[in-house]
Amino acid sequence: MDDLDEKCPVQIASTGHSKVMIGIKSHIILNHLAPDLTALAKLSKEIGCNGYFVFTFDTNEKEILTNGRMFAPAIGITEDPVTGNANGPLGGYLIQNKIVETSDDIFEFTGKQGESINRVGKVKVSVTIKDGKPDSVSITGNAVCVFRTTMDLH
Repeated sequence: MDDLDEKCPVQIASTGHSKVMIGIKSHIILNHLAPDLTALAKLSKEIGCNGYFVFTFDTNEKEILTNGRMFAPAIGITEDPVTGNANGPLGGYLIQNKIVETSDDIFEFTGKQGESINRVGKVKVSVTIKDGKPDSVSITGNAVCVFRTTMDLH
């Protein structure tokens, strides 16, 4: 529990695909996580949420707000190297819980993922704010082809 970031409540956030948001203090701890995937899959069924997004503000990079890792073993994803389905809800979560301060109608940040599995990528998140609450979320980033294959179905 000492590793949890006290300003970040553990909470389910969703923009269509819900994720449990878990803020921690250190990128070193983030990159050394070894979750019990069987236990997470079981918990997913109990709480009705298929993914766990662990993130930190400890990035050591000025242009990167968060480093994260996303686990969703209940749907066959051991670890998603880079995902908008976690970074997008994170943006809304940060505004909803007043974890970041902004006086604008738009909050933008870049999140990084995939460091611990050598598949680093970045997601740009934009949250439109209305009456101090997240109103809409959009994500952008570049995609890369990891592999190609062909299948013959008979």
